[in-house]
Amino acid sequence: MARDIETRKFSEEDLQAVYQLIQRTIDISYHEAYPEEAVEFFKNHHRKEEILNETATGYTVVAESNNELVGTGTLLGLHIVRVFVNPLHQHRGIGKIIVQELEREALVDKPATLYLEASLVSRQFWESLGYIIQSEDFIPVGYNQKLKFYRMAKTLSVIS
Repeated sequence: MARDIETRKFSEEDLQAVYQLIQRTIDISYHEAYPEEAVEFFKNHHRKEEILNETATGYTVVAESNNELVGTGTLLGLHIVRVFVNPLHQHRGIGKIIVQELEREALVDKPATLYLEASLVSRQFWESLGYIIQSEDFIPVGYNQKLKFYRMAKTLSVIS
């Protein structure tokens, strides 16, 4: 389990490590589920400029284990984006810890419905946390290929 995991707010010094984590995770985890064009779309979508823009306007956390950055996630308003866990550290509860931190931030004394787009790779993870598929969608990525994903949502209540 993830007892040795600590989360904290993202700082600009984390940019390179977060970028490398995301790119490596896409390289390792997405090739079996998606065509090469979709993998390249993901990698381009998660470039450093986008990460920095969203951390400036949203709430981004990083997860660390033994001084190694092993996961990240961002809350933009009521939208969860860019939740990634190093494949070598997956299935240890790190993603759940990150999402719980983002959900806590979203609640702040008011009920909230959170939204996200889940990849084919992450659908089961999100469902295990109570997120419900609202619709299936796709983005054309060239050469007659599609990037299929799921629009998901979860309503949170304030616990007193």
